[in-house]
This record gives sequence, C-alpha cells and structure tokens, in this order.
Amino acid sequence: MEQIKCVIVGGPQHGLVLRRLWDQHRPAPLCITALDGEPCTAAARRHDEGMGTRYLLLHPRATGEQILTMLAA
Repeated sequence: MEQIKCVIVGGPQHGLVLRRLWDQHRPAPLCITALDGEPCTAAARRHDEGMGTRYLLLHPRATGEQILTMLAA
C-alpha cells in the first residue's frame, strides 16, 4: 500500500486534494464518488520526485479548460 494524492477535476469538488491509501495490485480501478453522487475516475497519473504519486480524478462534467489547468499544475 502506498499513499497517493488525488485531485478532483470538475464538479462540486473541483480542485480538492485527497490523500488515500492505495493498493496498486487491487483489481478495481481508482474511483471516488463526488458530493453530487457522480463517479470520479482516474484519468491521469503523475509521479513527482519528493511529492509521490498524484492522480487526476475526472468528474463526468469536467470541462476541457478544467482538465488542461489541472494537468499543467
């Protein structure tokens, strides 16, 4: 198990950073339910030295601008 950071892109929790324990050998994909009940699924993974692994979790109503902004951050 490793600790990862998850950043939600779009929806009511846009920009929220969550820390979760994650087992990479788990058969199910990474998914978190937003406050509005919509599933936010992993769309991108980034590994930064010293910061660990960061996942972008995409809300179904995320805009292209929101996605590009979070990818650049």
